[in-house]
Amino acid sequence: MSKKGQEIFIWLLIVIGLGAIVLGMYAAVAKPAVVIGDLVIPVSSADWRKGNENAKVTLVEYSDFQCPACKYYYGIVKELEKEKGDAVQMVYRHFPLQQHAFAKTAAIATEAAGKQGKFWEMHDILFDRQEEWSVSENIQQSIVEYATLIGLDIPKFISDVQSVDLASRVERAITEGGTQGIQGTPTFFINGTQVRFQSYEELKQLVEDELNK
Repeated sequence: MSKKGQEIFIWLLIVIGLGAIVLGMYAAVAKPAVVIGDLVIPVSSADWRKGNENAKVTLVEYSDFQCPACKYYYGIVKELEKEKGDAVQMVYRHFPLQQHAFAKTAAIATEAAGKQGKFWEMHDILFDRQEEWSVSENIQQSIVEYATLIGLDIPKFISDVQSVDLASRVERAITEGGTQGIQGTPTFFINGTQVRFQSYEELKQLVEDELNK
């Protein structure tokens, strides 16, 4: 092949490569932005639920207390809860990620708080103060401090946090999340269908679409 022919061949490869990149970008944009899967494990009494159990809309969230994105979406879900009230049932499922050193500890802490009827109070304070405890040099001390703030029986809380049963419950949640196909957090489902959204307005629209069916 002549030098000129080689140059033409190289340019053709570049053009083809750029075309493939553009097509790949278009395909990524063209994919459905909302519907991407279905809930395999149905909501049950074993779940942490808040709101009207007979609500027309159920929002299931797989989440990690140490995940920064989960904290962001925590604010969005809170806004939905405030506006829609009993029209939506909220469900929280643990899926602590391996790269977050304190995520399992936080999950177990909410389970221990739940034994005293304050799962959601611990859930909220962990997200509200994520920047503090996620870099704490003594995570146990931070957790006990939060337990005190929400009015828990501290000796019982400490005993429960150390129990094998609660650690096993969190591990079971991780296994079930894997069965569901969860790979990252947060992951949301509305009435059994996995959804994606980036703002409160997008979530609100998804919920209203279900309410209007």
